[in-house]
Amino acid sequence: MEAKLVLAGVGGQGIVLLTRIVGGVLTRRGHRVISTETHGMAARGGSVVSFMKVGDFKGPMLLHNEADIGVLLHPDEAERVRLFCKKDALVVGYNLPLPGVDLKGAMEAEGIDPRRANMAVAGFLLAMFQVPVDEVEGFLKEIKKATQANLAAVELGYKEAQDAHVSATA
Repeated sequence: MEAKLVLAGVGGQGIVLLTRIVGGVLTRRGHRVISTETHGMAARGGSVVSFMKVGDFKGPMLLHNEADIGVLLHPDEAERVRLFCKKDALVVGYNLPLPGVDLKGAMEAEGIDPRRANMAVAGFLLAMFQVPVDEVEGFLKEIKKATQANLAAVELGYKEAQDAHVSATA
């Protein structure tokens, strides 16, 4: 299984934590994962972009039109995600101005704080890779991020991935 991801948002939205969770869980399952992130003025709400590759790759950077999966947590970063995604890439995120799976409505319906969008996306992505939710919850406990709010968001992400019938496995 191989996948190339671009993840974008602004400072404070948890793009780096999202990358750490997805990469950490997949690595523990035996997948080869490489990733990198770039920070603009992240502390002031500037751009934060991560690239992740799952599979037998030599470096983490992506070229334009190369990502299989785009993650968008802030609408201001939509053009960046669009540039890196293939035409048929799956885009998932919160408050999407692009076609894709927008978790905003489901999160609002369940009363999940928008600040947990990164956790919902983590659940969505790891469900795509067919990782059992209890493994993700265990990882969150280890890194001291297993709050009730975070776990609820992860579980919502799992449900939305199942409802969307998406899979990253080949």
